Amino acid sequence: MNSDSGLAGNASGLNTLVIDIGGTGIKAMVLNEAGEPVGERAKEKTPRPALPEAVLDVACNLAGSQPAFDRITVGFPGVVHKGVAQTAPNLDPAWHGFDVAKTFGEKLGKPTRVANDADIQGFGSIQGQGLELVITLGTGLGSALFIDGILVPNLELAHHPFRKGKTYEELLGKAALETEGKKKWLRRLDQAIALLRQTFNFDTLYIGGGNSAKLEPDSFPPDVRTVQNIAGLLGGIALWHSVQGTSLARIPQLPGCEESAHSSS
Repeated sequence: MNSDSGLAGNASGLNTLVIDIGGTGIKAMVLNEAGEPVGERAKEKTPRPALPEAVLDVACNLAGSQPAFDRITVGFPGVVHKGVAQTAPNLDPAWHGFDVAKTFGEKLGKPTRVANDADIQGFGSIQGQGLELVITLGTGLGSALFIDGILVPNLELAHHPFRKGKTYEELLGKAALETEGKKKWLRRLDQAIALLRQTFNFDTLYIGGGNSAKLEPDSFPPDVRTVQNIAGLLGGIALWHSVQGTSLARIPQLPGCEESAHSSS
């Protein structure tokens, strides 16, 4: 989940550059120790083909546009183990086995920690109470699971069977939305929520990602909430407060997510 050299978590006064790598776009923002944005968010399109060197070049350009930072968090769209990418379904196969943490750290000259992008989105969204499930609707489908604020890392619901022999990502990803239209896509999402409730018995389901903007939050039951897409950056401070899992009791309030009642206190 993380890799760093010579920098312990919970140090005071440190700025964290958070880079969110997506199948469509790459975003960057610097947060202070309280999890507050320092400067403006920057974004560029994900290059095609999304080879490691091309993505690194974009990320470095974005980093150069940001205020000074002391450490780096990278949200990566795939399974990450000890800083190394194990899967990258919406990037390029060249990422498989790629040491994301080490390479970013060397390129930008700062200690670096890496986690699945949906895991980081979850840190910026959850309340830290009970069983909380997060899904992100973007190029693909991301997922994260938390128990009392502690992460169960690398939950990959996207490639699990959903219905009619197809996976969640095949039926709820960007391609399905564009091919079959919003109405059918929303109906499938309702079916997915019902199945996820039966599977996980969650206390709260949070829905984020770029395509969550197409949802109508008032149409969901009380245990389903939409979250701001910026949570994928704001959650990046969490990796510097714990190595294997993060209790939200130890994470500062993450501004920008209050509208969905996502207090970490």
